[in-house]
Amino acid sequence: MIIWQSKSLFTGCCLKKFSFSALALFLIIFISSCGGTGKFRTPEPIPGDQAPVSEPQFRSINIPKNGFEKLITDQIEQSFDLSRQLRNLSGRRKQAINIDAFGEVANSSWFINQNGAKRMSIAEISRGPNSGEGPDTSRTWTVVGAKAEGVTPGFTIQDSRGDRYVIKFDPMGYSELATGAEVVCTKLFHAAGYHVPENYIVYFHPRILKLGEEVSFTDKKGRKRFMNPVDLDEILERIERLPDGHLRAVASKFISGFKGPFKYKGTRKDDPNDMIAHQHRRELRGLRVIAAWLNHYDTKDNNTGTAYTEEGYVKHYLMDFGSTLGSQGDEPMPPEIGHENATVDAHQLLKNIVTLGFYVRPWEKVKPIRYPSIGYFRSDIFHPQKYKFILPNPAFELMTNLDGYWGAKIVMSFTDEQLEAAVAEGQYSDPEAANYLLRLLIERREIVGRYWFSRMTPLDRFELQQTPDGTHALCFVDLAVETGLESAAESRYRYDVRRNGDFVIESQVLGETCLPLPGGNGQAEPGADETQWEVKIQTRRNSNGKWSKWVKVYLGSDNGAFSLLGVRRQE
Repeated sequence: MIIWQSKSLFTGCCLKKFSFSALALFLIIFISSCGGTGKFRTPEPIPGDQAPVSEPQFRSINIPKNGFEKLITDQIEQSFDLSRQLRNLSGRRKQAINIDAFGEVANSSWFINQNGAKRMSIAEISRGPNSGEGPDTSRTWTVVGAKAEGVTPGFTIQDSRGDRYVIKFDPMGYSELATGAEVVCTKLFHAAGYHVPENYIVYFHPRILKLGEEVSFTDKKGRKRFMNPVDLDEILERIERLPDGHLRAVASKFISGFKGPFKYKGTRKDDPNDMIAHQHRRELRGLRVIAAWLNHYDTKDNNTGTAYTEEGYVKHYLMDFGSTLGSQGDEPMPPEIGHENATVDAHQLLKNIVTLGFYVRPWEKVKPIRYPSIGYFRSDIFHPQKYKFILPNPAFELMTNLDGYWGAKIVMSFTDEQLEAAVAEGQYSDPEAANYLLRLLIERREIVGRYWFSRMTPLDRFELQQTPDGTHALCFVDLAVETGLESAAESRYRYDVRRNGDFVIESQVLGETCLPLPGGNGQAEPGADETQWEVKIQTRRNSNGKWSKWVKVYLGSDNGAFSLLGVRRQE
């Protein structure tokens, strides 16, 4: 009797598991079969987010609570989100919402299309977001706030012009480490398109500092009290001085109207312009690729900012880049950063158990720090998709191949000369150290490009051109060739053309990036209400001999001439 009941229970469990598996398989097939080709429909324009709104309240984030949500609460919610799990299994993850017909994002309070849209000049890269020359070091700085706790102290000053800056220093023994990383990455994130603070390298003598009245601070013992001159002297003693007695620091200009950080999930309820859930914004999903390139592992909500502008809307910032490249702010970046989670990494823990501890992680083969001003920064074991951040990031976890491709295009838009200009702004005293950092940035950039351009067909910047005989050609840029990852001589392009679903050109192969279109200049068929053309393109490299995933470009006709409607990409 007991055996029979056990068998029945076992059979019931198996049937339930089978039923659930069958249902899941059915839903996957159903989801995969949805969204067929059909006619291309131009998406609705994304509403602007810079309309005047009422001034929101300052908002802070409880760091321990926020970390618990990211590590525990959000992960549990995702496990029970059946729709999300099925989409992941079927390979049809939910796409970003704020994109146009070509997969791009519009200029907004979050992002401005810059180097990825039009190459910036070297002067523009060097200037970055800066509107001036930084604080006036020729006159007195009044200390209006200070931080004594922690390894690297700092203060807030007001200069003779009345401007306020947060003054941040390098850790003892690692001059130029954090300050250089902060400024270099400020230039690069700005050129990528993100709003960032104005950050300046400054050299000043302590004698220009004057303690303000009733400056509150937290001392080394955790007590909150007013600061006195002895406290200021103690802070200054913990900062490395140059031979002439000056101090090197980063001066980060206060953002006017600052309203606290933003979250990578949800929307801000007191901002009527904030209508798109942050985790579904392409510029935040694709940020994962750019952040990995620059070793910006500390992408917590607290390292962001919002500000109420003079125009009356909320602007969104990335900030605090002292823990990027080879710097962790208060020390060189530990070698495991980017390779393991900040907390217990279950995947690595399992490997250790299975191999009885004999498995040696790649990052454990530690190389010595070559330059103290650069810290621990590598390219040889860097993998853009396997890169791990300090905490799970809701936007990063939802990144699709299309989001990743968007981010990779921006990374690959930086030329060697532009990167050299950004590194120069770090003002490294050792030219060999600066060259070393530049080489690593270039190598990591190319690793990003090779990975993402092999996963997504990197044909972009489509345009229509008229040929001498009066017909049209669809022209494009092969980003892999343009950036030197592939050779034009070893690249071929196969394309089909359909008109209202019927083949007009089939499987033509060319070695050029301008594809001839059928004659007739896009005129509509007799009796047709609307003519739509679909140009399906694939590329093949001699290096692998395989045709890539497709890119479909859609054309319409207006008064007998072609017009670009949009692009779809196979993931």
